[in-house]
This record gives sequence, structure tokens and C-alpha cells, in this order.
Amino acid sequence: MTMVAATVIAYENDMPYFLVQQVDGKEQFMAVKVHRHHEQTSLGVILNSFSSSGVKDFDDWRLGELSTIKHSDGKMAPLYSFHVKDFRSLQKELQSDLVFKNGDEIADLLKTIQPSTFAAFDE
Repeated sequence: MTMVAATVIAYENDMPYFLVQQVDGKEQFMAVKVHRHHEQTSLGVILNSFSSSGVKDFDDWRLGELSTIKHSDGKMAPLYSFHVKDFRSLQKELQSDLVFKNGDEIADLLKTIQPSTFAAFDE
């Protein structure tokens, strides 16, 4: 089993907004478990998770940079990022624990991104 994380990025007035999950009053990137014995790809699991969370249409989604994040337990996890143009309409589709926050609001979370590293997605 491998953990994989994801976020969705959009811009409004030149300010980046990131989709995060609120867990116990804290923001984190959405993370899901990938089970190799289920013959799942990490990208497929992420998209299924977004679909289960309310996303109805992925036509305007664009895959962004691939990176890794450092979890609070110190372990590294792959991070998918997607880009959308209209995050406000997407927000209306999502479950209440998934919200868009501007970069200033989640500065500490953004520091967990390890831009110079890349972990394999399907280990």
C-alpha cells in the first residue's frame, strides 16, 4: 500500500488557490491509499476519489507538476497537482471537507512540498 496526495490549483486575481482537505481543524492535501494488489494506478485512485467527493466533470482539468510532500509522520508521498480555471463552481460540487484556500492561508502546508524530489507513483 502506498499513500498518494493531490491538490487542485486555480488562480483568481493572480492569487493561487489550492484545494485542501480539512481534518480535525487542520488543512492537508487530500491523500488516498493505493493498493497494488487491486491493480490500481495512483492517478486512477486519485480521480476516483475526486469523483466520490462530488466532481462531475474532469474535461477542464489539466495535470500539473508532479512532486512529493512530507507528511507529519515524516514519510514522503507523491503529490499530483491539477489546474482548473473556475474553482468557485468546482467548490459547489465538493464535499464540505474539501475547500479552496489561498496560498497565504496554507503557507505552512505548502512548505511540506518537496519540489526537488520525486517519488515513484506506482511502487
